[in-house]
Order: sequence, then C-alpha cells, then structure tokens
Amino acid sequence: ESQGLSMLTNDFEGVRTVRARCMMSSDDNASKKRFKSGWITLSEEGNSETASPIPVGAHVVSSKEPLMSYSGTQIKSILPSGSCMEVDATRLEFDESGTVKCDCGQESSYPVIAVKALISLGGYATLFTHPVSRTSPCACGKELLTGQRQYANPVELGVYKIIQPDGVFLTEGIGPNTPIVTTLKQHACVEVVETRVEEGCVRGKINVFLSCDLSEMSGKNAGWISLFEPPSFVWAEIVSDREELP
Repeated sequence: ESQGLSMLTNDFEGVRTVRARCMMSSDDNASKKRFKSGWITLSEEGNSETASPIPVGAHVVSSKEPLMSYSGTQIKSILPSGSCMEVDATRLEFDESGTVKCDCGQESSYPVIAVKALISLGGYATLFTHPVSRTSPCACGKELLTGQRQYANPVELGVYKIIQPDGVFLTEGIGPNTPIVTTLKQHACVEVVETRVEEGCVRGKINVFLSCDLSEMSGKNAGWISLFEPPSFVWAEIVSDREELP
C-alpha cells in the first residue's frame, strides 16, 4: 500500500535486510473483512527482492470491458479498453466483485482484495483483484476455483527505441508543447525512468539517450518524449533484446 508504510533497514548476523511494516488481508477471518498488520522482508543482501511496489505513472486498460473510476458511488470517468490513465497512488480494499460461473449455470460471488488506484482523472479505479480464498461454493454444492483478475497494466520502464520515421521531439517539460531540446531520430535509444499521461498521450522521462549513429549522447535529466498515444500511434517501443540496441 502506498500510504502508512514504514521501513526498517538493519544488519542481522552480518546480512543487511530491508523490512517493511504493512497491512494484509486476514484470510482466516474473511467474512469480517479485516486487515492485519505485520512485517515482511522486502530485500536481503545477496538475495533477490521478495516484494516490489506497484508502479505509479502511466497504465493501460487491459480488460475487455471499460474500466470505471469512482469517487464514493459517483462515476468519475469511463476508460475504454486500450486507453491510458495516470496512477498517482494505490491502496487496498475489500470488495465483493468476484464472480465465477458453475457448470450448472449459476454464478457464485466471492470476496476479493482489490488494489485501487487514485488516477489523475479523478476517483479510484481497480488495477487488479486477488481472491481471499482459492475456492467459492456454488449453490449446487460444487467448490469453484477463483482467480486473480487484471484490469490495467503499468507502462514498462527501461530502454526504448524510436520507431517513427520522422523521429520524436525531446522536450524540456512533461507536456508535449513545452520547449523542444532536440529531435531524436529513428532508431535512437533512450532510457525511460518515469511515465506520465498528458493530453491522452503516454510521455516518458528519459535520463539518457543515444543517437542511432552513436554520434550524440546525453546524460541525466535529458527531458521528456512521447511514447505512444492510444489506440494506435507509437513513437517508441520497449527494447526486449540487446541485439536491438545500436
């Protein structure tokens, strides 16, 4: 959860460990919809991370149905599949929205833990849900399997390659109409360290870029570029293979 999280770094028997106090669902008392608090290990020196934060910034709606954000019971925005939104913060909530259909034709509802996102358009939207229990009883007597449901995915950070033949403007500010620093040509590579949504366009903050012919390189705080604008216009794509780098 993005709020109310405390962290502790200590040395235990010579191993540096990062611990976090957090809230989690109480599986053994799901009907009362309670959270319990405790401590978990986020990382331990010499080992991989055991937990990572849910990213803020740009997310893309991945569900087939439109995703709605709410302020209380009031609908603040309706986001169609494939559209983008900017996440400012996240929190956990209990929800009764989980349903699973049985072979007998009946539906069974079950409680879930929902990760809610405060978005820049206003209100909270559900990023994904996780069932409190693995099964849900149907009225016919069968035990039905439940599962996690994803409604939106974060835009990846990392190295991107410019794919537009006309290149893309590198600007000083987040907005696409802020002063232009330079034009990055097709096949140039950039490292995106932050994403935002401006005027319906996903923008990426870059701290380094490398031109396609290796003749130009810039260091920290280089500026912002447009990555893509739903539904189909794309300026840059994530690099998944080192062979794609210049």
